[in-house]
Amino acid sequence: MTKHGILLIIIVSVTTVFAWVYMQRLKLDYNSEGRFYSLQDGVVYNEQAIAVYGFFTFLGLVLTGILIIKITKKK
Repeated sequence: MTKHGILLIIIVSVTTVFAWVYMQRLKLDYNSEGRFYSLQDGVVYNEQAIAVYGFFTFLGLVLTGILIIKITKKK
């Protein structure tokens, strides 16, 4: 496997994790302070957490696309 293939696997894996966390954060409710919370986990997240995970998911998708284009142009 080439170094581009390994890099692609790593980027797709990390992007998948960020996308999963992003989707989980979108399902959370607000508490009275305007923060996201999960009664099941007992955890409170700041509002910026959704934007950050969304940004990293988007960045991962862009990097994946660029790497796929680079790999296909080499062939």
